[in-house]
Amino acid sequence: MKRFRWLALVFLAAACGQSAAIPTPTALEMLIPSATLDVGPPPPPFPVAALPPPTAFAPVTGYVLRDERLVDGYALRLWGNPADSIGYDNLLLLEQANAEPVQIKMASAIHPQTGSDLNNDGFPEAVIETYSGGAHCCFGTFIYSLRDEPLLILHKPESNAGGQFQDLNGDDIYEFVTYDDLFAYRYCAYAVSPAVKVILAYDSSAQLYLPASPRFPEQYVQEIAEHTAMAQGNLSDFIGDDGTPKCGVLPLVLDYLYIGQPEKAHQELLRLYPYSDVESFWAEILDGVQQSSLYTPH
Repeated sequence: MKRFRWLALVFLAAACGQSAAIPTPTALEMLIPSATLDVGPPPPPFPVAALPPPTAFAPVTGYVLRDERLVDGYALRLWGNPADSIGYDNLLLLEQANAEPVQIKMASAIHPQTGSDLNNDGFPEAVIETYSGGAHCCFGTFIYSLRDEPLLILHKPESNAGGQFQDLNGDDIYEFVTYDDLFAYRYCAYAVSPAVKVILAYDSSAQLYLPASPRFPEQYVQEIAEHTAMAQGNLSDFIGDDGTPKCGVLPLVLDYLYIGQPEKAHQELLRLYPYSDVESFWAEILDGVQQSSLYTPH
């Protein structure tokens, strides 16, 4: 995964006219640009059902059809405004005969794994990526299970991170891996703000992808090792406006919180953050994660 982290770092450096390397992993290195991922072998696609061609008129006057996928009685059609060179004004229509189409604004792409049964529920999925524009923000993901009526089974909140599908435990049900940037800009500049890995797993009872990071602690081993070394090293690059390196120790604390080990998270904070506001800092961290829809409460 490391080869993808540096793509985002290089992009930001180029945009800002800077070439200095950051010696330790940062939030920017960890964000997942969803359109450029090596997602591994996908599940077998469902057969394409015949559908009538697109209507002769666009959903909004002047729009053009940019992409189209036909999947098992559904059509995904991505419409764009030719006057918008960046694509913020795109509109995705998820269409089915004799039904109102589902509309998704700011759609950036129809994911390549659309048409696969990612959650092994017997129905193909439609995966739509969104992008609202801006220096870092915001990427989102919608996943619909294409049943008799489309069922939304995942909406990743818009954030600085994209996401990717991986079958982490070999059960033929794909997890969705992303990052939570809930503390971006809060204690330090964006380039060194933390972004903690999040694993969403399909819950067949709820028929939703739900946060399930504590079920996959082995997926955090590398991050924990890197963030421990970072927190024990030179934290001068992480000094915030208050004169403390909160962003230098926060990634490790968040790793332990998100895998369901709050006691270990608190212990590491006390060990690595020798400042008088340590307990108020801990309270702010707990309050922050409890408000995130990507955190699994304990």
